[in-house]
Amino acid sequence: MSVVLKKLPTKERLLQAKKLSAEIFGEIWNPQSVRNGAKILRAPLKGPEVVKYYGTNDSMPTFKDFKEWFPELKLVDPREEIRMNMVISRKKRNKGAPKKKSS
Repeated sequence: MSVVLKKLPTKERLLQAKKLSAEIFGEIWNPQSVRNGAKILRAPLKGPEVVKYYGTNDSMPTFKDFKEWFPELKLVDPREEIRMNMVISRKKRNKGAPKKKSS
């Protein structure tokens, strides 16, 4: 049994081999397993890919655009009207947002 144990590499030699492997393959050498941002920094950026997939939303005009283009029509957004009515209703029942602190 002792013959097998003598042939195994020492702990220091294993650490040296792992360090050399990390240098060769361009990996981060972190023997103490300290938390760092290497995993996040190594990942590719997601923003440009998401924009490419979904594209820009400028092609379809919104209600807000029509309201800006034709102010003389005095258009009212039905969704906004419903939202405002719900806010007023909640405030009457004391369920609205709390008042801001006045100093």
